[in-house]
Amino acid sequence: MGMEVLEVNTPGELVMWLHLVQSEVRMEQGGAEIILDYLAENGMTLAVKDKELMVMDAGEEHPEYKPYSIDDAVHDVCEWNLELLQDMEGGMKNPADQREYNRCSEVYGILKEQEEVLDGLYQQTKYERIAQECALEVIRAALGSVPGEVQAKLEAYRNGTGGQQERQEVQQRETERGR
Repeated sequence: MGMEVLEVNTPGELVMWLHLVQSEVRMEQGGAEIILDYLAENGMTLAVKDKELMVMDAGEEHPEYKPYSIDDAVHDVCEWNLELLQDMEGGMKNPADQREYNRCSEVYGILKEQEEVLDGLYQQTKYERIAQECALEVIRAALGSVPGEVQAKLEAYRNGTGGQQERQEVQQRETERGR
């Protein structure tokens, strides 16, 4: 007799499940809320059965729970966020009126904040590891080896400090230009 399907309805439940199954993807309440909100907006519901994450897409003709990894959830949400960002950029470039511009601008700001959180989550997924390995293979094929500077930046990125250091360097250059 199999276990029943338990819906994941709150950010706390998703965070707890990730902790219990010792997932490589770690997230806080805010990240879990973003994931669940985007899934709900797209008619999808998460659940757990036998320690396996499942998803049900209400948009299907015969909705049923299907296996779905947290990596896939993060990937899908990142794509939806990017699509919405592009839509809001288009709305700001060609607004019908000032109210439309203001609405798009406000939503764009919220989406950019979400994007920061989602980027941190995406860095933990199998898709990011695959992309990094492919990039390293291309570099090795082109140069014969991976330069130390590139390897150091990759390690910093994997440790979650790479983007911060680069942002600080950009800010410092901009400050110097402004003098």
